[in-house]
Amino acid sequence: MTTETPIRIFSHLSGRATQAGITVTVNVYRIAGTQDPWTLEVIDQTGWSTIWGKTFASDEDALDAFVDAVEEGGGMSSFLEPRPTLH
Repeated sequence: MTTETPIRIFSHLSGRATQAGITVTVNVYRIAGTQDPWTLEVIDQTGWSTIWGKTFASDEDALDAFVDAVEEGGGMSSFLEPRPTLH
């Protein structure tokens, strides 16, 4: 049984963003051949991925959600992989 991976169409708004020495990759995409809404994913420097649980009507709305998250969440560090805790 083969499962095909859907082809993602990336918005021209996708790219890298840097703040305070932290660079992340911002992916805004939807599935090719559909009119599906846009998905927002942020990948940190180590490959840790944050994907929004909601989708967006436009790629601009998705990018605005990223900007809001940076402003409200204390900067780019909010996207870094959570550090393990020791008990």
